[in-house]
Amino acid sequence: MRLLLISTYELGRQPVHLASPAASLSAAGVEVSLLDLAVDEWDPRALEGMEGVAISVPMHTAMRLAVSLAREIRRVRPDLPIAFYGLYAGVGREQTLGMVADALFVGEYEPGLVAWATTGGAAVPEHGPISVYVGGSAFRVPDRTGLPEHDRYARLEWEGEARLAGAVEASHGCRHRCRHCPIPVVYDGRMRVVGHEAVLGDIDRLVSEGVRHVTFADPDFLNAPRHSLDLVRAAHAAHPDLTFDVTVKVEHVLEHDGVWEELAGLGVLFVVSAFESTDDRTLEILDKGHTVGDMIRALAVLRSAGIHPRPTWLPFFPWTTPADMVELARFLDAYELWAATDPVQLAIKLLVPEGSLMVGHPALVPHLISYQPETLTWAWRFAHDSTRRLHEDLESIAADASDCGAEGAETLATMRDLIGSMAGVELPAISVARTAPRLTESWFCCAEPTSNQGAAVGLTLGRVPVTSNRAV
Repeated sequence: MRLLLISTYELGRQPVHLASPAASLSAAGVEVSLLDLAVDEWDPRALEGMEGVAISVPMHTAMRLAVSLAREIRRVRPDLPIAFYGLYAGVGREQTLGMVADALFVGEYEPGLVAWATTGGAAVPEHGPISVYVGGSAFRVPDRTGLPEHDRYARLEWEGEARLAGAVEASHGCRHRCRHCPIPVVYDGRMRVVGHEAVLGDIDRLVSEGVRHVTFADPDFLNAPRHSLDLVRAAHAAHPDLTFDVTVKVEHVLEHDGVWEELAGLGVLFVVSAFESTDDRTLEILDKGHTVGDMIRALAVLRSAGIHPRPTWLPFFPWTTPADMVELARFLDAYELWAATDPVQLAIKLLVPEGSLMVGHPALVPHLISYQPETLTWAWRFAHDSTRRLHEDLESIAADASDCGAEGAETLATMRDLIGSMAGVELPAISVARTAPRLTESWFCCAEPTSNQGAAVGLTLGRVPVTSNRAV
């Protein structure tokens, strides 16, 4: 089979979920071409000579864009087998399977995808058209041949430089079951590691191509501490000047508080951690496993080791009030976190996809309206109309700033002023200037696609909600 692998969005990174399956498919004799629509516009001529298409859907944004793209491919080449693969491949299956997709590979997708491609796009006999697999897999060093150059992707901004950046994955899945996260729906508390040879070989290639900063894109880097620490040690030994960022739950920051000084010395520059909310009741509903007090302690642990914390936020729930948003702003003030905050973080609204563990929770049930097939999510209503208006205004500011490349500090200051104004509170003047390392991609893994993102695959979008069900 001549197979076209397509990525619609992978957080501004050169897509691991094209490079990794490309290596396995090529080894199995499949002729693979790669297309990343995050940086290249869709051209139907890419289908010429192809015998199948497989679209990567590791997150909600990617899935929304993939459905639109698959419809267009069906229109142009109705004979062409199409597969979706990744964490979100099973979401909305009633709207995709048999209509815009012939096969869905969920979770650890590579064995099923290879079997599908080597049988000419036929359904894998033992699984049928839907394959949900979370067992162990043997991974090869990702093959990035044919992907766009790294200078077309997000960079690390730090110390007056914009450094080329890349991403690798050392593990999939997660040992935790945060209620709002899409990962437990598939992995149910399990995780799988990627072998050291594959990860370190990928890092070697990235460095040879000029990359100076590497993101470990694992859902949680300390799900397997020994595995992860050994990887960073080996990568640092091979490339002493390389810097890293990792994603870690608050409870793991505290549980492994003895590793951070070593990790700082090995080049870990910042840690992304899903703080989510400054309301303990909300954190309990989400089953996050931490409190606001834990968040404060985690900040101290990281900073004392010389590592920059980069919390992420999920501020809008049905029960959120403008006063809650003021508390979030005051938390950012008190712990000097504005420099580590992207504007989109202040406009994220809870996303409830098909199969979400949130659907039956008593706190959410009274606010649910109905499942919306076109967005692959459950619609819900705010309890307070003032919060709805605040969210609409903040998401408009965030989306406009993302689409036009507005300066982050100025956008954050505008959003902060709006929060205070809507709540009838005067927040004291502070600086929100950028003084922390950051990647230049400011959108978000589970945000709805912007109009610019949609245009790349021929999807016409009006203003859509900025929503999330973040992984950590």
